[in-house]
Amino acid sequence: MNIIVSGAVHIGKTTVCKKVIGMAQNTGLSCGGIITLKAPGAALSVVDIQTGKMATLAIPGDKYGGPLVPRFTFDPAGVDFGMQAIERGSSSDILLIDEIGIIEMKGEGFIRAFDYVNNKTAKINLLIVREHLLDYFIPMFFEKPLVYNITAQNRDNIASDIHFIIQEYIACQ
Repeated sequence: MNIIVSGAVHIGKTTVCKKVIGMAQNTGLSCGGIITLKAPGAALSVVDIQTGKMATLAIPGDKYGGPLVPRFTFDPAGVDFGMQAIERGSSSDILLIDEIGIIEMKGEGFIRAFDYVNNKTAKINLLIVREHLLDYFIPMFFEKPLVYNITAQNRDNIASDIHFIIQEYIACQ
């Protein structure tokens, strides 16, 4: 099963997915993949869900000579760290990939994560995709995803809804 969590910038997509992962772990499900977080100095970090280890993913400007999007340059070592975490997490009950965006539209970043998603190595693939990029990424799924749009009105309760769907799906396997 593929689930996309979408919504506007800064609406709380990562927070919702962190809650879903916490609920899943509390019910005995294995979880892997990555979460991206803001780091000091406006940088972005990538966290391996299984190990808790963290690496710099991107910083403002053009320092690394890696993939460049309007506000950031991506550290190739951070992208590699994230892909390794995705690969390790691909055999989990839930594989979280936070987030698929502009860099993947260029064929860079975590674009290879779709290999794991489409090969169905995890029972549930949970991806964060910005709402304005949905039309681009949904056709990349071999199996149509469920899409949850996070809003200010639903963000406090939607993690429970997503977790319920995951529990129902796992129970039917």
